[in-house]
Amino acid sequence: MTNDSPNIPFERPESIEALIDAMTPSIYENLKTAVELGRWEDGSRLTQEQLESCLQTIILYEAKHVEQDARIEATMPKGCSSEQNPSSNSTMQ
Repeated sequence: MTNDSPNIPFERPESIEALIDAMTPSIYENLKTAVELGRWEDGSRLTQEQLESCLQTIILYEAKHVEQDARIEATMPKGCSSEQNPSSNSTMQ
């Protein structure tokens, strides 16, 4: 029987708040990079579950430690609109 659990070099936090409080800026940056690239530092791909967990953790960390205008949601595109892209109103015939 194999053990698929990662070897964690610290005790697991009791709550998500404890996890966020224990995070260092370096861990935060590593999570952001992993999400941006879709890969961990060793090159292995993030699973969908890991991606979602990382994004949630980043957002919670930023809510406590990052100014609002520098947070991930503030830097993401807001979507497409006809005002941003006037050619999207043209129709094909």
